[in-house]
Amino acid sequence: MYGRLRNGFYGLEMLLVACVFLALLREPRAEGAARIPPAALGRVLGLDRAPEVKTIRRKPGEVAAAGKAAGLQLAIARHHAATRPGTLGFMYIDGHTRACFGERDVQKMHVARLKFPGPATEETWVTDGSGDPLLVVMAEPSASLAARIKDLPPDLRAITGDRTKPVLCSDRGGWSPDLFAAIIDEGFDLLTYRKAGAGKDIPDLPGDAFTIAAFTGDDGRAREYDVAGSSIELPVTAGEHKGEVLTLRQVTRRDKDRQVHILTTRDAAGLPAAAVVYRMTGRRREENYFRYARAHFALDALDSYAVTPDNPERMVPNPAKKTAAAAVKTAKKHLAETEAARQRKLDALRRPVPGTATVITNAMLARLDAPVDAARRKLQAAQAAAKAAPAKIPLQDHNPGMVRLDAETKLITHAIRMAAYNAETALARALTGAYARADDEAYALIREALTATGDIIPDDGTLTIRLDPLSAPRRTRALTALCDQLTATATATPAPSSSYATRSKTTPALHKRSPMSGVLRLPGTRTLTGCRPCCAPAGGAGRTCGPSCPRSRWPGCRTMRTT
Repeated sequence: MYGRLRNGFYGLEMLLVACVFLALLREPRAEGAARIPPAALGRVLGLDRAPEVKTIRRKPGEVAAAGKAAGLQLAIARHHAATRPGTLGFMYIDGHTRACFGERDVQKMHVARLKFPGPATEETWVTDGSGDPLLVVMAEPSASLAARIKDLPPDLRAITGDRTKPVLCSDRGGWSPDLFAAIIDEGFDLLTYRKAGAGKDIPDLPGDAFTIAAFTGDDGRAREYDVAGSSIELPVTAGEHKGEVLTLRQVTRRDKDRQVHILTTRDAAGLPAAAVVYRMTGRRREENYFRYARAHFALDALDSYAVTPDNPERMVPNPAKKTAAAAVKTAKKHLAETEAARQRKLDALRRPVPGTATVITNAMLARLDAPVDAARRKLQAAQAAAKAAPAKIPLQDHNPGMVRLDAETKLITHAIRMAAYNAETALARALTGAYARADDEAYALIREALTATGDIIPDDGTLTIRLDPLSAPRRTRALTALCDQLTATATATPAPSSSYATRSKTTPALHKRSPMSGVLRLPGTRTLTGCRPCCAPAGGAGRTCGPSCPRSRWPGCRTMRTT
């Protein structure tokens, strides 16, 4: 995809692998490499030393200059689809607002977790049915989620292929009848919450329409829901499909006297009512990824200080429109106050003090009406000004100096962190059945295992990884079972003749801990050609180093210890 890069010791593939390993070590940013010994990480990579901070900063910048980060995202998504096709039956789509803190003049957006607007960039994320990240697209500033989803079907079709019909799931932010019609035309099914019109309520269904239905989720747990089924006619009142009427299936869930309505195009045979509720509530998995990645993988980090000028022709909300609307509101309030004051004075004239007489003349009425007439003219002028002000104007007429944060570098770092998260998630799910507390501690155990010490032992056709015991015997036993699973996969290393294995590491009986790991064997290890010239005496290029070699490095050394 990227072709040949500039000559250098570290190629693109090795750099990306190093960045994934750093992310798994909870150092997802470039400066985190300064906290990991380069020689130790280099042994894991099969090199003398791992790339350091300046290289990790410079190389992604060179790659980003090619402008192919979106293609990289699609390539990774297609690989994800090829290796895990069973997870693409449902795809969750949601927007993520990445707040920007600094002096850059960036478009302001509403940041939900901060509960106020601020400089930010908007991203559109797509995850598979398990909530694992599949694709991320940088969105246009201030674009609605519905508008962003409308551009996704071609990319999603390229990922899933033409013979499938996945269900696209979004929350109420993606509500748009015109979008629903477009999704159906593209050959996808949809799943979303029903949204009431402005100032209207969705009528509740009668209580006798509900029944208890059960569904067994992906985790093997049976869940029961109080549901009712029906259908609705949804007219399309705007957009390319204006005038069409969509017939959608509605599943209503009753929960604590509250009814939640869900719409889908998938029939009951393909998606029972209880499954509709389960899949819709599974949308929270995507938000869980945002929360976890923000805490452990620096999801919202500013990975590049580069900026590009914003599109000067982009239409943005007109601030004058907001000012004019505020002026209309103020004028209406002033008119109401003057009318109330006029009425109070008129009532006082009509009900004089007992024993006195009051004559109401036209001149008196004119004086009472004068403030009201002035307030009414002011309101009419404000309304005319608000009507004349355009709702949107070109950005160059509002703020020509506005910029956008670098998107190419961010998409590349997103791809790295997505790979790290998916790898960690696959390992965590493999603990199911091997670890009694897997539901609560699987990710914590994997985080500990990935930072544990151990040995790397290249041998004839096998690369053996031996890990030290973890913090508790139960965790050590679980990791032993996980290593046995990894060994059984017979995964091959990128080298031409390498195999990969994990082997249990015995511990002194005094500690009373079970052996640490299994044996990972990857078919085809690198051929050991002896020492590096710096380790061998003159004329001894074929000599093999032993474990005590002070300059022990891959691939010339038999045993290497890493932390």
